[in-house]
Amino acid sequence: MKRTLLIIAFLGIVGSFSACNRSANHTPLDSGEPLVQMQWGQTDSQQSKKKKKKKRNWYNRNRSNNNNNYGSGRNDYQSNGRDYNRSYNNDSRYRDNNQYRYSSEKVVLGDLSIALPAPRRDIPEQRLTRKGYTSSFNNQTLMPNWVAWQLTKARTYGNQKRGNVKFQEDFDVAPQYRVTTFDYNRSGFDRGHMCPAGDNRWDSQAMAQCFLMTNMCPQGHNLNSGDWNDLEIQCRDWARQYGEIYIVCGPILHNNAHRRIGQRHKVTVPDAFFKVVLCMKGTPKAIGFIYPHKDGHRSMSEYVSSVDEVERITGYDFFAALPDNVERTVEARANLRDW
Repeated sequence: MKRTLLIIAFLGIVGSFSACNRSANHTPLDSGEPLVQMQWGQTDSQQSKKKKKKKRNWYNRNRSNNNNNYGSGRNDYQSNGRDYNRSYNNDSRYRDNNQYRYSSEKVVLGDLSIALPAPRRDIPEQRLTRKGYTSSFNNQTLMPNWVAWQLTKARTYGNQKRGNVKFQEDFDVAPQYRVTTFDYNRSGFDRGHMCPAGDNRWDSQAMAQCFLMTNMCPQGHNLNSGDWNDLEIQCRDWARQYGEIYIVCGPILHNNAHRRIGQRHKVTVPDAFFKVVLCMKGTPKAIGFIYPHKDGHRSMSEYVSSVDEVERITGYDFFAALPDNVERTVEARANLRDW
């Protein structure tokens, strides 16, 4: 009898230990917990670190003036103040090896935040971070508001070929806004890359992601394969010459009535396109371009504009992470001969 009781007690202890062990080591599939949705190019460990790491975007720090409206051009947000607080102290700044550092912020070459425009709350935006660029997607126009990237000399080379890659819908966008390649069929417009395939030959994943439809705008073939393509080639030449540059480009919409294409998704057709380029090597400099959406071949100099003028037309504040004195200087000039 005693032997039987000892066996029963032993089995009870073993059962309790096993239950505790299963509870301590359950998986999402065991517990019914939702699985983490992975993003482009992220491993499980990267996804976990991303959740633990506090966001450090410069425009999410010290935000103020939350009730201001920045939708009607540079003059408005110059007079009303910006929705982020940038205060620089000359005594806390020093320059070392072409790096700009501040007590409250740090602007270092190689950091894409230099290129990201200041946020606007008057237009829809879904920021999509890819391996080779960052895109601001608009779920009303079904185009990017802008696409920004850093182009280095090394990234202008590579053996990845665009002929092996297909256009693809972006599954990070909600289904009702998810443009497909078929929305461009028989529209008379190309699927115009904002961040071009030629800037992504350095990596297979970067090349694949630049063919996502959230990187595309309807663009006339004559412009896409002509003058706009010439500017893309010129930017790669500048990246090889200076080592690295920062680029932001996107569509321009002049009025409220626009042509739309697509059977299922109505994609807005831009009136024009902009591109701004920043170089921080040596004396910092920047230049802007505005390309009307029409056929024809013109000299690149005819499209040149100051970054200030592009800001006035688009309502964006470009290169806002730069020191104020540098930003004011580089954005006021518009001289192709400087490059």
